[in-house]
Amino acid sequence: MSDHVLSQLPALQAVVTADCQILHNPRDPEFQKRLARWTDIDRKVPAAIVLPRSEEDCLNTVRWALNASIPFVPKSGGHSPWSTIGVEGIIIDLTFYTGVHVNADGTATIVGGILAKQVSVCLAEAGLFTALGNGNSVGAIPYLLGGGGSITNSITGFGSDQILAARLITATGELVEVTEQTQPDLLWAVKGAGQFFGLVTQLTVRTHPLSALRKQQGLIWVGAFVFQLDRAAEVAPIMKQIMDDSTHATAGLMMIIAPPPARTPSLVISARYTGDEAPEVPFKALYDLQPIASTGRELPYQNVNDEREALCAKGDFKRFGIVGLDEFRVDAFVQAIGIWKKLVGECPDAINTAFNVQWDSRPVKTPERDSAMSSHDIRYWQVNIVWHTDVKNRRKVDDYNEECVAVMRGPDETRYIDFQNATRTGPIQRRYRGDARLKKLRQLKREWDAQGVFTRQLLD
Repeated sequence: MSDHVLSQLPALQAVVTADCQILHNPRDPEFQKRLARWTDIDRKVPAAIVLPRSEEDCLNTVRWALNASIPFVPKSGGHSPWSTIGVEGIIIDLTFYTGVHVNADGTATIVGGILAKQVSVCLAEAGLFTALGNGNSVGAIPYLLGGGGSITNSITGFGSDQILAARLITATGELVEVTEQTQPDLLWAVKGAGQFFGLVTQLTVRTHPLSALRKQQGLIWVGAFVFQLDRAAEVAPIMKQIMDDSTHATAGLMMIIAPPPARTPSLVISARYTGDEAPEVPFKALYDLQPIASTGRELPYQNVNDEREALCAKGDFKRFGIVGLDEFRVDAFVQAIGIWKKLVGECPDAINTAFNVQWDSRPVKTPERDSAMSSHDIRYWQVNIVWHTDVKNRRKVDDYNEECVAVMRGPDETRYIDFQNATRTGPIQRRYRGDARLKKLRQLKREWDAQGVFTRQLLD
């Protein structure tokens, strides 16, 4: 199959710009560099990697692939578990097609493979920010398309709520302007499930003044509280009170983890606070518990994720286990600790795995318009980072993750809430089952991508 792709590459080179690289030698160090992904789960080697330099390069590459019946996947930051394809196809790597511009009306245009950190730095220079996630090297556009939770949910809404317009290459090779005036239904779908409908080359997004953050200076208080893991039954009820207290704008992760270098199993509260009071006010109950260690400082919004660079390392077998929780149950969390202990006991290579509960003490800001994103009522999330190095433990590690998720959800399946874009290989969000939103998404998928050029999701 790779012979077919390779035989067609001269035709591709003829329609893209001269500086658009087409890598096709797997032994080439540059090929290997571009092949690297956040996770090696299901990692495949394509026949070629194309590095467009412009929207026109992207458009001509898609048209060439469609005409030659060559499948492809786009790649931005390389964190998506599905941005991989075998020798039957190509990767369209947007690394060199990037940009971010602040528009005269206060909106921003983000382009191609631009990364989250690059967007936040550029906007901060203009006194602005938008909703972005916890990873500096995550592609900003796929993050926003997928829904995108952040520490500013209660201020901004989800990442997808920021999307005002898009430019999208369709499954028939057309470049479409997607706005409320031109394609309102497609814009509705792009905001939360956009990766299923086309290759999005640009987004126009809403921005917010940095003065909306701590002390009107664009700051966020970032701290951590470390406890012995065997104190979880004592700490978790206190955390539940903090999570439920909307008086203070707190958010963060309660983590079951063995942090380096000591690798001592611990309960770590990774906390964020956007309010103006001293952190001893919203987190007084945690300080009163006298943790082993506590840290905290104010950081500019664009630097908040710098301390999490280690989580963005490429390679190894990593995935997220992300589901919305109807409520946080202390007894279930204590059970999850036992599951984590069994996991790292039987699979020492999974010592980097963390079972996490994510919270936001205030509701997500209600969007001005409805969209494909349906999780605005969710305040708690199970956000497990599953990370191991021995391929032989692949199934076992996943089984323990699923056991943790099952415990945290509880037995009432009617209240299950899945994040619809956490994985393209899993089921579409259960809460969509039989409702008007899922029906509309499937109808739009048939209209815009009936052959499944951009995955079979919503078709099968």
